[in-house]
Amino acid sequence: MSARNHRFVLGALIGAMTAFAWGAESGKADKTKKAAAPAAAPAGVAATIGDQKVTFQEVDAKAASELVQVRQQEYEARRRALETILSDTVLDREAKAQGLSREDLLKKEVTDKVTDPAPADVDAFYEKNKARYGTQTKEQAAPAITLMLRQQKIQEDQRAYLKGLRQKHAVKVLLEPPRVQVAADDDAAKGPGTAPVTIVEFSDYQCPYCARAETVVDEVVKKYGDKVRLVYRDYPLKFHNNAETASMGAECAADQGKFWEMHRAIFSNQQKLAAADLVETAGSIGLDKDAFKTCLDSGKHRAEVQKDFEDGMKYGVTGTPTFFINGIPMVGARSVESFAEIIDAELERER
Repeated sequence: MSARNHRFVLGALIGAMTAFAWGAESGKADKTKKAAAPAAAPAGVAATIGDQKVTFQEVDAKAASELVQVRQQEYEARRRALETILSDTVLDREAKAQGLSREDLLKKEVTDKVTDPAPADVDAFYEKNKARYGTQTKEQAAPAITLMLRQQKIQEDQRAYLKGLRQKHAVKVLLEPPRVQVAADDDAAKGPGTAPVTIVEFSDYQCPYCARAETVVDEVVKKYGDKVRLVYRDYPLKFHNNAETASMGAECAADQGKFWEMHRAIFSNQQKLAAADLVETAGSIGLDKDAFKTCLDSGKHRAEVQKDFEDGMKYGVTGTPTFFINGIPMVGARSVESFAEIIDAELERER
């Protein structure tokens, strides 16, 4: 592999390693610290209107949603810069110790040890992604697939190698992710209230990405058991005509002790979210249909759903799904590994 390609792969590696900065290594610096407090508003007065004072606290409360996003962007920029510094430093130290250049070190320890993928793996990838290759036959696509799978393996092995170097060189990351003080309110929850990690999810029953995220969330809850508490809060997007109705339907099911059953049923069939459809769904999971319909038609839970939405806006939620893991925001339908990186760091912090 050329030096240019080494630099390209290393750059991709550093990007992939950014989440690791506050992974297993972070939190070891101060195990007594529970959570970073949100940035405090400046003390004092921002403006006056005659005798009336407008404080910075009032301003920050009004701009809370935007400020959450700004602080997250600031953190991400710092984290990327820190990752570059850490990766360059540990690689340079190890390269110097072995009398090699950084590129030669990576070649020796990673690239030269990676072999081409097995033909069966190439075939399997082609069959799974056949639509991507259009009219290309398996034989025509095989060289590109082989190269891609090899590059993926190189990045995985480099990631593992760099993690080992960080441990060897005693890297401790003190940069704290921004946290939002998110209330669980009185919304439906799974897991003990004493769990060291609380995940508050803001979601929309009509959002396809939210439905996709459900499988991952279930895996996360299963993986961590009583170490995690999941709280579901509603964030029905205005352009989803049936999202608010579905949210109210889940709350009406909660009145009969079957929130999670209704929750799963709604997400499993997002084409059936009109009020009449929800009544039928309620019957299919054993609810009293008449009581459910009365609850839904009355709009009994509209204020609760709206409160969730307004709270979400205050916390900086702009899309769904959005998760807050012990106050650390994570947006979108993400992988189990994305959750695990944060959760494992939080559990380490508790030790």
